[in-house]
Amino acid sequence: MKMLDQSVERMADRICAILDNKIHSIWLYGSVVLDDFRPGWSDIDILVLTDGKITERQALRLVRLRQTMLETEPDNPFYRSFEGIIADVGEYRAGSFTRLVYWGTSGERITDRYRQDVFSLYELAKYGRSVRGVNDRSIFALPSAADLRNAVREHYESIRRFAVRTNEKLYSCGWLLDIARCVYTLRHGDVIAKTQAGILALAEKIFEDDEPLRKAVMIRQDPTAYRDRDEVKRWLEGLGPTVQRYADVLERELYLADPCGASSLSFRKAKRFAVPDYIKIFRDYHFDPARCGGDDEPYFKLIHRLRDIKRPGLPDGYKLVPCGGDDLARHIGECYAKERLSADELRARTTDRDLMLAVADKADGRIAASGIAEVDRGIREGTLEWIQVSPEHRRRGLGQYIVCELLHRLRRKADFVTVSGKMNDSCCPLALYRSCGFTDCVIWHIVTMRDTD
Repeated sequence: MKMLDQSVERMADRICAILDNKIHSIWLYGSVVLDDFRPGWSDIDILVLTDGKITERQALRLVRLRQTMLETEPDNPFYRSFEGIIADVGEYRAGSFTRLVYWGTSGERITDRYRQDVFSLYELAKYGRSVRGVNDRSIFALPSAADLRNAVREHYESIRRFAVRTNEKLYSCGWLLDIARCVYTLRHGDVIAKTQAGILALAEKIFEDDEPLRKAVMIRQDPTAYRDRDEVKRWLEGLGPTVQRYADVLERELYLADPCGASSLSFRKAKRFAVPDYIKIFRDYHFDPARCGGDDEPYFKLIHRLRDIKRPGLPDGYKLVPCGGDDLARHIGECYAKERLSADELRARTTDRDLMLAVADKADGRIAASGIAEVDRGIREGTLEWIQVSPEHRRRGLGQYIVCELLHRLRRKADFVTVSGKMNDSCCPLALYRSCGFTDCVIWHIVTMRDTD
C-alpha cells in the first residue's frame, strides 16, 4: 500500500527529527511485515530504539506525535494505528527503563515500565524489518519453544477469562483467529499472520465446526465491508460460546505440545477432576517450600513416545494369567497399606481387558504382579494407572515386565503414554519407569492447605 508506506516514512522522519537523529534503529513487526495488514482492523507495530536516553522535552513531544501527525493530515487513516514504544537501546536490552514513550490502543503515556510480549519479541527476532538505522535482528533474543508455549498458555487463560461474552465489535471474531494462530505456534514452533493461520486451520480441519472461523477469515480480509452490517453485529455479539468451544481445542493442543508440563494429571482426568479449594498444584519451578502454606507431596510425571519399547522376558517361575476386576482389586489391596480400589471402580474405569495384566507365581498360582492401563481415544493418550508387585516378589524384574508389556499392548491404541507417581515412594517407581524408556520428567507439588481457622 503506497499510502501506508508513505505514512511509515513520514512518521519515521518526524521521530528522527524530534530525537535529533540520535537513532539506533526503527523496526516494524506484526501484521505489516507478515503481509497481513488490514485497514480498519490492524495496527502498525513499531519499535524505536534511540542512541541515548530520551529527554523529558523529547518525550513530551513524542507522546502525542500520533495526534500531531493526524492534525496535519486529517484524512490519513494510518497515524492513529501506530503502536509500540520509543526507548533507549541499552535500556531495552537490559529490560530496565528510566523513561520511555508508549503508544497503545487505549492511549499513550510516558513511563518507566514495559514488558514486551513473547509473540512480538519472536516476530522482531525472526521477521522484524528495520526502516531506519541498524539492520541487525540479532539484538533481539529469539524466544524458545518453551517461551512460546507459555505465551500461548497465558493467551489461552485470557480467552477463558475475557471471551466468555463478546460484543458487536469486529475484534470479537478475532478471538477465533488468535486461537488458530496459537494452535499453529504449538504445532510448528513459529508465528504466522492471523489470516494465514485461519486459512491453514480451515484446510487442516482443526475445528469440528469451522463455519465461524471461515466467517472470521472473510471479515478479517475486508473489515470495512462488514463493520456496519446489523446481522454481522448480532453474530459477533453472540460469539462467546463458540470462542469457548474453540478454546477447548486449544486446551487439547496445549496438552499435546507438552503432556508432562501441561498438567499433573492425564488430559482426561484433568477434564473430569475438579481440584478442591484446599488443594494447590505447583510445577517445580513455581514452588517455594517456605511460602506454600500447606503439606507438600511431590509427584513426578513422565512420558513414553512408544518407540524402542523394551521387551524383557517373563522371569522364571512366573506366568501370565487371565484376570478381572475382582482379581486386580484384591491384589491392589494386598500391595498397599492405605490405597484401595473396588472391583466395581476398576470395571467402571477400564473396559479394555487387554490392558488388565496379571502375572502369577507358578508355585502357588497367586498373583505376584499386576498392572492396568487406560486409553483416551480422543487424543490417543495411554496412561499407566496401577502398577504393583507383591512385597515378597519384588526385585525380580516383574515391575519392568508389567510396564513394558503394557507399553507393547498400547502401541496400536495410543500415540504416547504418561505415568505419574509419588517422588518419595519407597518402591522407587521413578527409577522403574525410567528403566522402561520413560522420559521428560516434570515434578509437580500437590499441596494440601493447612486449616487457618
